[in-house]
Amino acid sequence: MAYGSQALSSNASFDPFWWRAAPREEAAPGVPPRETDVAIVGSGMTGLVAALHLARGGRKVTVLEAREPGHGASTRNAGYVGRTLKHSFGEIMEAEGLDQAKRVYGELMDAFMAVKEAVEREKIDCHYRQQGRLLLATSSAMHEAMAREFALREMHLGEPFETVTRDLQRNEIATDHYFGGVRIPDHAGLHPGLYHQGLLEAARTAGVQVCAHAPVLGFRREPRGFTVFLKGARVEARDLIFATNGYGGSAWPWLMRRLLPFQAYQAVTAPLGENRVASLLPGDRTFIDWNFNVDWMRRAPGDPTRIVFGGLTGEIDADLRVMAERLQQRLLRIFPDLSDLRFDHVWTGRCSGTFDINPRIGVQDGVHFAGGYCFAGVPMGTLFGQKLARRILGQKGGESVFDRPLETRFLYRGNAWFVPHAIRWMSRKDR
Repeated sequence: MAYGSQALSSNASFDPFWWRAAPREEAAPGVPPRETDVAIVGSGMTGLVAALHLARGGRKVTVLEAREPGHGASTRNAGYVGRTLKHSFGEIMEAEGLDQAKRVYGELMDAFMAVKEAVEREKIDCHYRQQGRLLLATSSAMHEAMAREFALREMHLGEPFETVTRDLQRNEIATDHYFGGVRIPDHAGLHPGLYHQGLLEAARTAGVQVCAHAPVLGFRREPRGFTVFLKGARVEARDLIFATNGYGGSAWPWLMRRLLPFQAYQAVTAPLGENRVASLLPGDRTFIDWNFNVDWMRRAPGDPTRIVFGGLTGEIDADLRVMAERLQQRLLRIFPDLSDLRFDHVWTGRCSGTFDINPRIGVQDGVHFAGGYCFAGVPMGTLFGQKLARRILGQKGGESVFDRPLETRFLYRGNAWFVPHAIRWMSRKDR
């Protein structure tokens, strides 16, 4: 019996489930212009939001994409829209003071609102819904720590929350695997494929040229801008943005040495029936545990007969059949009666972090960049795209608490082989 056969349906796909509703374009290689005002490397959420705002600000904008538009993490993520980082409010307050903690989490609120505003402004039909989030504890001690953390946020930020005890958690999720949790009533979810598609259409309508299959090989700083090198072509640009996150490669070695790419894995079940899914996830929230290395799940937006489930972040096994079985085992720990569980889709996407586990936006030698989202890509990518545009246009609102020096480590050249080991080490308290 082939490995993974007990986890996969007979017609399983290794493409993201999101591509069903928002299929990738069969785009021919784009022909970039010789000159442009702004060249943007990467056609994900960050690049498209920046392009859209720049074009509406009067700039000629060219987006250079190595594959099809949105091939990377922007159409592979979980579609969670929240305001949480790996560093908690209390942790930042203790290390850097209350004012800094309020600045950081205040910008997270800006990012959260930026997604809602983009969906409404561009009229993007992407199943955006403020359905609330349930953060789940994997021990009683974790539940107590969560209550303390969110009490601090309520006190200093005015963000409401509700504790859910273990004996009441089945009103939200039909399992005894967890030890209760915290419910955040206004967190949201969306369909990332449709969100990206809406941004792409809006950018093109604004006049942005998106060049598919145009991988950037490198660039050179010039007295009046940049020369961007592609295979068989070059583009002269006044301004240059790198919005590649975990997909940058060697086109800009400086950035490659400072971002840590890693894989995240996700799956969608074969149809279970709408009533059955509703009985398993009666709260209809976005669910995620409070571990460092998280598991997450939700009803599939647009298809309430399925569950989206993800985990195993940072693992490096490229065989998705193997990862399907491992994801199946993790989901069965939560719902042991789901013996007929099979996945119709299993896929991976490349995320990116930084050495201090904080997102970054900045400029280096005249090149603007944003990335290292550390699991907050949808809201932070949307906000940082706006901020990149405002910086180039000379508008207010481009400043960011995450504009700090982006550090590297001695001998690191972009091969993040150690990330799985680091994640396991930082996850040791999860147990």
